[in-house]
Amino acid sequence: MIGRYADLNVYQEIFKSDDFYKVVGGSALIPISLLAKPGNISFLPYLTLVDALLLLSILINGVPIIINAVKGVMKRQVNVDELVSVAVIACVINGNLLEAAIVSGIMVFGALIEEAVSDSARQAIQKLIEITPKKTLIEREGKETSVRVSDIQIGDILPIRAGQVIAVDGLILDGVGVVDESTITGEPIPVTKRAGDRVFAGTACVDGFARIRTVKVGADATIGKIIALISAAEDSKTRSSKMVDQYASWFTPVILAASVLTYLLTWDVTRAITVLIVGCPCSFLLAGPVSTVAAIGRAARLGILVKGGQYLENIAGATIFCFDKTGTITRGKPSVVEVITCGTLDEHQILSRAAAVERKSLHPLALAVVARANELNCLVKEATDIQSTPGKGISGRVDKENIEIVSVDKYADKGFTTVALVVDGTTAGYLLMEDLPRETARAAVQAIRDAGIRQIAMISGDQEAPVGKIARQVGITRWVSCQKPEDKLARLAEYGKGNLIYVGDGVNDAPALKASDTGIAMGLKGSDVALETADIVLMNDDLTQLSFLIGLSRRMTRIIKINIGISFCINFLSVAAGAAGLLTPVWGAVSHNIGSILVVVLASSIRFTKIKVV
Repeated sequence: MIGRYADLNVYQEIFKSDDFYKVVGGSALIPISLLAKPGNISFLPYLTLVDALLLLSILINGVPIIINAVKGVMKRQVNVDELVSVAVIACVINGNLLEAAIVSGIMVFGALIEEAVSDSARQAIQKLIEITPKKTLIEREGKETSVRVSDIQIGDILPIRAGQVIAVDGLILDGVGVVDESTITGEPIPVTKRAGDRVFAGTACVDGFARIRTVKVGADATIGKIIALISAAEDSKTRSSKMVDQYASWFTPVILAASVLTYLLTWDVTRAITVLIVGCPCSFLLAGPVSTVAAIGRAARLGILVKGGQYLENIAGATIFCFDKTGTITRGKPSVVEVITCGTLDEHQILSRAAAVERKSLHPLALAVVARANELNCLVKEATDIQSTPGKGISGRVDKENIEIVSVDKYADKGFTTVALVVDGTTAGYLLMEDLPRETARAAVQAIRDAGIRQIAMISGDQEAPVGKIARQVGITRWVSCQKPEDKLARLAEYGKGNLIYVGDGVNDAPALKASDTGIAMGLKGSDVALETADIVLMNDDLTQLSFLIGLSRRMTRIIKINIGISFCINFLSVAAGAAGLLTPVWGAVSHNIGSILVVVLASSIRFTKIKVV
């Protein structure tokens, strides 16, 4: 059906397909026929140019529907194709070629979108595959040789250097490396790895040098398992019931039976055909798609990309919201939140010396120090003799002082990442850092709670102290920490399938985004995989838009139900009137179109409704 967009690239894929041009070409014949003068050209007796154009449009767009309907009947599978086929054939028999052409065009284009959407999981998986390199260096016979990752075997030794993406899961034999594991844990602060520590494929070495022994590679590696998890989640993803198909499974036989019964009771072919025409489900078919398009357009005006109406529908009935921490609830980067002095130097002097040494480093902690020094307008001098020791810290000389910045565990139990400033061998102070919550996070959580969502949880790959601290700061009372991708799926399974909404941003969130009923990704800084996998993307990273989505989804769902009710009522009354001879085929078509217009007008009102954003 129209409106089921599961991927942001679906439009590009449609535009590239041959089927798209066939549908457009067939549909373009409809307005052309309306501009043609009906009586000027005749190809055969009673076949005008207008008729010929409309029949050609039906041949292009309608016949494939009828063929699929026949195949469905042969397989004893009744769906929308049978309904539309009955409508198209009835319209053609009645001579209402224009209506037959329009119905055919709408449904074929909807089927085209459905086909394009089916490839969304593969595109997400492709992004994951691109994370790991195709080739890497390996030590063999005392030399470093470039080999394909697929040729690496368990036990092979790989050197890793700064700037290199690790190609396998392995254990560090010797050396020290600082590794960015955000693709796996979601934690933005790199972790120091020493002999005996484990490293994962898809993570990046940002500093140092080490040698690792391969433990797992390919599909068995962590990144390979994430790919498999996404594939499995795609297959098991709960979708809204296809109401139209359920409707068609009983409505088609009822309309056909009503038409036959009408003929048997009245022996009036016109009445029987009228029953078929007024039974055409066009208004019903429009009830969902038009409302969906209106809602998606309304969301797009606020920078929210919705890939399908069913995902909005899921939000309307949501009972639980689950959040990732890093980059979702938090800003995704560390900030200096406190400076503790231990001697004669004050806060500005400590920051000035630390920034002098760190100013040329790209380490996230160094960037945080320099940023804080700039905020306070600290005088940052030029440092010399700078030396970086991976896993330990950085040192240099500022004027005549020896400055060292060393990572320490102090205050870790309070959720801080801490570095000590050592001047000439004496600790002068500590710089406490943390990944702060987004300014809108607490208000967003409260707005969700005010909307009636009582179950709100945080699922994070970070450690317990920072996770608990952030959760309390934003008003979330339920959280779990140290969760890898497979752990997150297990937690979601524990929470149950009560229209569960998951909000995240990283590669490690991709399986959870896909496994939830609706996955929402942060678009401004979110990973490509999260964007591909998620069902809804907040392009402005504004969490307060979640309350807007709840309101929009509920309104859309309510209007769809109203539209369905209107369609049922009009169809029922029209069928009764047609069978009684109160409607001719022409007036039957008119009543049918009135229903469609009512549905479209009501659905379009969604785009002009103001929904409060917190």
